[in-house]
Amino acid sequence: METPKDRLRQARQAAGFATPTEAARAHPREINVNTLISNENGNRDISRKAAEKYAKLFGAEAGWILYGEGGVDAVAPKQPHEPANAIVTGGMIQKGTKIPLYGAAVGGDYGEFELNGNRLDDIFAPPSLSGIPEAYGVQVVGESMWPRYEDGETVYVNPRRRPVKGDYVVAQIHREEHGPRLAFIKKLVRHTQNELILEQFNPAKQIRFDGKEVDTVHYVLRSGE
Repeated sequence: METPKDRLRQARQAAGFATPTEAARAHPREINVNTLISNENGNRDISRKAAEKYAKLFGAEAGWILYGEGGVDAVAPKQPHEPANAIVTGGMIQKGTKIPLYGAAVGGDYGEFELNGNRLDDIFAPPSLSGIPEAYGVQVVGESMWPRYEDGETVYVNPRRRPVKGDYVVAQIHREEHGPRLAFIKKLVRHTQNELILEQFNPAKQIRFDGKEVDTVHYVLRSGE
């Protein structure tokens, strides 16, 4: 028996989005990929408001998503959407390298989160990450870096590239011996053996960490890279 989550998945696929990530990339302001995935796998109920939003974006009816009433809009057949990071050359679409997109648990006052290893999806990477198996994507949590990054936005990470002052980074910090590693998406101010200084925008402040607490500092790609 079909359930709302099944019909939501059908509506998304009928709209030409092969994965939740593709839908979120096409509608970054309206769709949070974590929420959509949770709605589709049944971990989060689909509210009436959410159903109306998805119906508008996917060309379906909210009543059909929730109760099976009506149906998916078939007036104009939907064409598959080109993945946001597909490489287009001479009219041919060459899908790029896929990298893991990791989920994160919401953290504290500085927008920190726990990179918990929850692999949400595989997403197409920018061409500059081709051949870098360690590359990954992660979603921004909170609004501490707004307006540079919005809550739910995906950033692409190149662990091989050494970040310098002014770059944006994903820094992983351990403050307790057996506690979780907390991650921060911030702007790099300074990184030495003894100290890491990061900058956030909202509210504007600098955050300092003892060098012994720093596990990794990974480079975040800028727009167009």
